[in-house]
Amino acid sequence: MSRLIKPSQYAKELGISRQAVYAKIKKGSLKAKKVEGQLFIELDNSLNIEHKNHNFNGNNQDLLAAKDETIKILKETIEDLKATNNLIIGTLKGEVDLLKAAFNEMQVLYRNQIKNLQTKPLEIEHQQIAKEKDDTDIDFIEINILIDGFNLNKKESKRFNKIAKKFQKDGDFRFMKIDNKLLALQNASYSDILESIKTLNG
Repeated sequence: MSRLIKPSQYAKELGISRQAVYAKIKKGSLKAKKVEGQLFIELDNSLNIEHKNHNFNGNNQDLLAAKDETIKILKETIEDLKATNNLIIGTLKGEVDLLKAAFNEMQVLYRNQIKNLQTKPLEIEHQQIAKEKDDTDIDFIEINILIDGFNLNKKESKRFNKIAKKFQKDGDFRFMKIDNKLLALQNASYSDILESIKTLNG
């Protein structure tokens, strides 16, 4: 037959702390079960706790041994908690490092995409000139004058100028450089550049 006793009563009768009792339960050296939500220690009726308690009271060495056992169990519990805490910290640090690495990869990816969008040569479908003209019939004007005609803001004007310089280097017939001045064909279509500027603004 067995009987049930509360952990606090068990600790009191043996002269040890409740923490030591719970540590024993956790380690499996004490049998315990829950009854209606409360934890009880399950003891054999043949075990006389009170008798042990009297012995402890009459024998200081036994009492000190019980205290030492309590201290030992508490130290072991603390070490277990430290190990668990270090494991949790290590796991969290690993997760944070993964998130940092993912963020850096995304940052590099988006930076490259933006860079490619700004520097990649735009595909241009030029309108064909209806008839051949002499060089004297083709009017080039300064790029700033052309830009002013589009009513662009300051930022858009800078983008247009930047794209125009790149196209001129790539051999676009609408642009030419004379005496370090960038000129633009007055009657050509620039819808492709204007559309790319709107896309960047979007």
